[in-house]
Amino acid sequence: MEVIRYSKNIILPNKKRYIALGVFDGVHLGHQKLIKQTVDKAKKNDGISIVVTFDPHPDKIINPEGNVFLLTTLEERRSLIKGLNVDVFLIIKFNKMMSKLSPEDFISKILVDSLQVKELFVGFNYKFGFQGKGNTDILREYGKSYKFITNILKPVIVNNTIISSTRIKDYIGSGEIEKAKKLLGHDITISGRVISGRGRGRKLLNFATANIETSPNKLIPVNGVYLVEIKIDNGKYYGLMNIGVNPTFRETERTIEVHIINFNKKIYNKKIVVNILQKIREEKYFDHPSLLKKQIEDDILIANKMIKKRN
Repeated sequence: MEVIRYSKNIILPNKKRYIALGVFDGVHLGHQKLIKQTVDKAKKNDGISIVVTFDPHPDKIINPEGNVFLLTTLEERRSLIKGLNVDVFLIIKFNKMMSKLSPEDFISKILVDSLQVKELFVGFNYKFGFQGKGNTDILREYGKSYKFITNILKPVIVNNTIISSTRIKDYIGSGEIEKAKKLLGHDITISGRVISGRGRGRKLLNFATANIETSPNKLIPVNGVYLVEIKIDNGKYYGLMNIGVNPTFRETERTIEVHIINFNKKIYNKKIVVNILQKIREEKYFDHPSLLKKQIEDDILIANKMIKKRN
């Protein structure tokens, strides 16, 4: 998959262009179905499949004072979409100028003039253009004039629930990890850089932990201890992740710490990807660090049983 940043003078392969358009936050099952339709149509007609997304998230520009939390960072989106056999991942920078573009200008200047769209694929509730005035009806209407076809994906339903990024965020925010994963169609991911922590893990508890710094706009699950899979360089490992404020040590800053089972390498400043597999327990307060150490030992025993069961 080729990753391209959009510009007015963009150069793409001289083939019919089949475009999936959206933010695709989470790359959930609905997004996956839409992208698969795009890829299949492009292959069938000897064209190229293009996923067009926006960065930063339009809501951050349209409503800068609001708290915009995302299911996936841009890099996480790219990685998930790469697994769907897309030819081109095209990133359009979303800024104030873009936010003021009328639906008609977005269609004519970007979709038609720059990208020369042959067929377009969008979700049933897709909005675009200044103040979100553009919708699927407008896309279909202008498609007649500009000679492109608009394919609109109907709502995708799982367990009587319409899949949406908003619904998934609600599940994650309330700690319903399994419900969120069913709508996502993949594990919840946290990626970032390993940074220095307070050093308590190894010195005080005899359990080394990696502190993860991720995007400030990334939606993080509720506090607790989770069984996770960690990807470092080309390796995969199991571990425990603690999300919380370390109440035993009377801290207030929320942190993300990962203990990698049977791992003893230095990974400071490395980028790692953590996939959440299962929640083990809530975050707890302990009267003494020795009690916390004993709990971590129990957590690892539970994790190993879970790992054995999964394998």
